[in-house]
Amino acid sequence: MATQEQKIIFKAIETVLISYAKYKNRIKKNFEYLNNPVLLKSYTLDKISGSGFTEVKSDYERIEEFKARISKDISDCEEVLFRIDSALEMIKNNKDYDLIQIGFLDNYFKGDEVKYEIIAEKMNLATKTVYKKRDRIFPVLEFHFRVKNLIQVKNR
Repeated sequence: MATQEQKIIFKAIETVLISYAKYKNRIKKNFEYLNNPVLLKSYTLDKISGSGFTEVKSDYERIEEFKARISKDISDCEEVLFRIDSALEMIKNNKDYDLIQIGFLDNYFKGDEVKYEIIAEKMNLATKTVYKKRDRIFPVLEFHFRVKNLIQVKNR
């Protein structure tokens, strides 16, 4: 039986692992936006501080700013994926790594809730066995996630 602190840590690890596919999808979608930027036709006026004048940006300037924001978002997502990949690389030889690959990275979840019964079905194992795999590999993964600053748990 997991302690309350372990449950919190395990939930944080699950969240990071579920987010992996979301970050990959976000990068893919952002590249689509980057290659085909679309501006809304509403214009906002940015005030230049202290001058009393307003500046209206051209569509070209707005598109370039939009592309810069998208590029920054892609870079941020790639950074998170890099840190997750680095942590996962450290445990790839663990006998329970198949839980991570099949249960999380292959992403059978539509929402943010982990259903170990579905993972057990996909792995052709008993649900109890899947929980045992989780209880063995998550503490190892926790160390690497903390080193990569992917999870932080406050001490009481």
